[in-house]
Amino acid sequence: MKRGLLMLSGLLALTGLTGASAGRLSAGLLDKVRAHDNAPTGVIVRFGFSDADNAQGRQSFKALRRQLKNTLAALGPKAGFVNTAMKRGGAELWLYQSVYLKLSPVQALQLSTLPVVDEVFENFKVQLPKVQASTVKALSAASAPTGTPDPLRAVGAPQAWAAGLKGSGVRIGHLDTGIDASHPELKGKLMAFAEFDANGDRVTGSKPHDSEQHGTHTAGLLVGKTVGIAPEARLISALVLPGGEGTFAQVIAGMQWVLDPDNNADTDDGANVVSMSLGLPGTSDAFVVPVQNMLRAGVVPVFAVGNFGPQPGSTGSPGNIPDAVGVGAVDTGGKVASFSSRGPVKWSGAIEGSFIKPDVAAPGVAITSSFPGGKYGVLSGSSQAAPIVAGAVAVMMGAKPGSSVPDLKQALFQSASNKGKKDNQTGYGVINLPGALGKLGVALASGSAGTSATGQTPPPTGPAGYRFCVLEGQECKFSGQKQVAFGAAGRYLSGLTTDGFRCTVAEWGSDPVPGKAKACYIKDDKPTP
Repeated sequence: MKRGLLMLSGLLALTGLTGASAGRLSAGLLDKVRAHDNAPTGVIVRFGFSDADNAQGRQSFKALRRQLKNTLAALGPKAGFVNTAMKRGGAELWLYQSVYLKLSPVQALQLSTLPVVDEVFENFKVQLPKVQASTVKALSAASAPTGTPDPLRAVGAPQAWAAGLKGSGVRIGHLDTGIDASHPELKGKLMAFAEFDANGDRVTGSKPHDSEQHGTHTAGLLVGKTVGIAPEARLISALVLPGGEGTFAQVIAGMQWVLDPDNNADTDDGANVVSMSLGLPGTSDAFVVPVQNMLRAGVVPVFAVGNFGPQPGSTGSPGNIPDAVGVGAVDTGGKVASFSSRGPVKWSGAIEGSFIKPDVAAPGVAITSSFPGGKYGVLSGSSQAAPIVAGAVAVMMGAKPGSSVPDLKQALFQSASNKGKKDNQTGYGVINLPGALGKLGVALASGSAGTSATGQTPPPTGPAGYRFCVLEGQECKFSGQKQVAFGAAGRYLSGLTTDGFRCTVAEWGSDPVPGKAKACYIKDDKPTP
């Protein structure tokens, strides 16, 4: 989203201000100045911080807060109306190196001329990606899924669970319409909750609730007891989209809160991975700095790329920021969903260049998860795919604590279904959790590369005469021709193949044991006499 930021040197005749150290003002605010519109307007004032403080990790939050406070204290004559505006509903948005203030357009103009100010623009709307109404379906509590839901089996979650890997010890930041924490799927899963208003201020006394249904649905996919991919992870949930729509200040306030809920960088209580299914079409420079600061702190940003497809170049921000993990949606057959946004994305401004997006994909068509009031519901969208990927990252982080963001991203990308190749429909492809764990050096069964996740879990037993190869979702690699089998619990498909295969339902064309974790087995083919 280009805000049309204009240099103020052309306003000398209008304002009488010198342009020697002119800042930048958005086109919308400039129009209001020209129209002599003096009505107070909610604006974002972003300051230019120096790079002198190279704090890394969560200590970078302390550095950002300190720089913001020092900058505000050094505003000089302009500090008077800034301090007044702060007391009347302003908010410090340190993650974006900025403040939200309600100012007249002329006051915004005056601030924008200060050397420490990078830009001033109006607080803009952010919303949920829209999906066709036909994809929304409410279900009763009696419709709770039985067995492992297909979307989670499709990404190999049961294999990770069988090894005891369920995201234990990991905190997931969840920014959405809220959460019904009393839902049976989510009881005991909420670590902290906060609601923020359009100005970026925390709503005093707000208790966990969902202003719509979207937030409870995405929360279920993250940590739900039966519908979640990381059922032992905990949520830090921020309500920033009341009724499905919020503002930039609201979202940034929620982002920085989930990263540091107690406002103390010395305590490690913030999110390790952040899941967001929100944004706006096109590119938005405003989201770039918050994502960069998140990465600097070692937090993984996992964002939906939007539901603006099927046209090329239809991705949305912040999911299309190059360094964020942008997630698209696929259907039950693993094909890109018609609505899922496609790349490429062309950036010009805070970032320059053309980039392939999304980065990965996950199931996002007709996904069942929790709805408020103890119910279940079916929704479709990249909004549903993103929490599945974020939850997978949580499982990876729990399996190998201390993994860096680059290592986590590369493991996720290089194990996905497109085998290291990236395109503008599904990125590197549908994620493969067992494969990603393997790339991190965490094996799910003996005989695989890496260190065993449990140290004692034996491989499953297959048909008589066959030996175990891999768990469902992984590649069974061998040379030459072998007899192969796929299944569990005494029910198997069998065949003959050459030089390996992928151990998936899609590869075999049928599911011998729906709802059960399966594996693949091999034995040497008998030579023809």
